[in-house]
Amino acid sequence: MILRILLTGTTLLLLALVASVGAAAGSGQSSVSITDLENVRAYAAAAQVDGRSYAVDDGRLYAGVNGAWARLSTPRGVIVNAVAVDKLDPDTVFIGAANGPSVYVSRDGGERWKGYTLNGNSIGGVTAVAFDAFNRLLYAGTVSDGVYRLRDIGAGPGQGLAASGHLLLAEPVLEIAADSTGAGLAFVRTSERLYRAEAYGLRWVVVDGLPGSPTAVAVSDTSPPRVYAGTAGGGVLVSRDGAAWRPVNQGLGGMDGGQLVISDVVVDPAQPEVLYAATGVSDMNELQGLSGMVAVSTDGGSHWERLAALENAQVAELLPVTGRRGQVYVLTTASRTPLAVGKAPQLAMQEGGNLTDRGLRSPGVLAWILAGHASAALVILGVSEFRASGRRRVGTAYGMRAVQAG
Repeated sequence: MILRILLTGTTLLLLALVASVGAAAGSGQSSVSITDLENVRAYAAAAQVDGRSYAVDDGRLYAGVNGAWARLSTPRGVIVNAVAVDKLDPDTVFIGAANGPSVYVSRDGGERWKGYTLNGNSIGGVTAVAFDAFNRLLYAGTVSDGVYRLRDIGAGPGQGLAASGHLLLAEPVLEIAADSTGAGLAFVRTSERLYRAEAYGLRWVVVDGLPGSPTAVAVSDTSPPRVYAGTAGGGVLVSRDGAAWRPVNQGLGGMDGGQLVISDVVVDPAQPEVLYAATGVSDMNELQGLSGMVAVSTDGGSHWERLAALENAQVAELLPVTGRRGQVYVLTTASRTPLAVGKAPQLAMQEGGNLTDRGLRSPGVLAWILAGHASAALVILGVSEFRASGRRRVGTAYGMRAVQAG
């Protein structure tokens, strides 16, 4: 009995030591709200309601669930500049490096990464990434080397990303959008042109006939999918194939007689009929003044309603909250700190991570659970040993009396 208690006690002490180490490690990671990020350069909204979104802030990668954002580890020395998420698996995330022509994939939510160099002789980094989850195609745009098409061939040994196409461009890639329905739509935007993929990205053609320079592009995973383009002077346009376009500006309108300039258009991934657009006023296709509007559409762009107005800066980028109609954050021309507009809550600093969709990921929590189970086992063992010892003593006493009586 004594030996068993000593062994159990030693095990308990070891587990307690693991718990203390794990708790210390877990306590070092605190979460922040999205409005505490200061220099957001890229954003990938969650594919599902209450899912995991990703943001790049000042070269670092963050994951957010239900308003709590925590920093993720990334490969050593990599300055993150672009991010995309697999719409079929939120733990599969792709990032592009600002300090080199490389992309990386993680299939466990950012714990382990596998890298791929696009072109060892290229100068500059990755500016944008987009992922076609149905066809398993990753598109990576660069500063000076155009767009690379990569096939995602799995997570097994020797697998990963494989080169399967290249569009050479003379200007930096600003944005890439792709559908995940199987249609194979993909679009690349530069400051002057919009390119449309053919043959699932093996060929590319210039989109002609837009009423102004392209300022934004977004793809809605409806059936069939739709693509939206924002322009400088022509508002928002929609197309089913990227070849024929029609304007969808009812409710947006020009302001003060100026032309309608769209600075960004985004689609809610969980509600593909819900769109957000940021507008401004133009003079000679340039944004003017310090006023702008954020509008929302719940019918695929047929009608728009004013959601919020900005008086101190133009909207540069929109960050939607997946599945929460009317909740969106904006980045402005004056600040890359997310600003809540519409129904989006003004969140304060939150201590203690709340990335609940991943389950029990903290080693501290797991260690304390193990220690708790060990403690309970020790108590049960001690009580059992005590009762067994008592029964042995009672049995021996009764036996002695019987001998004496005989």
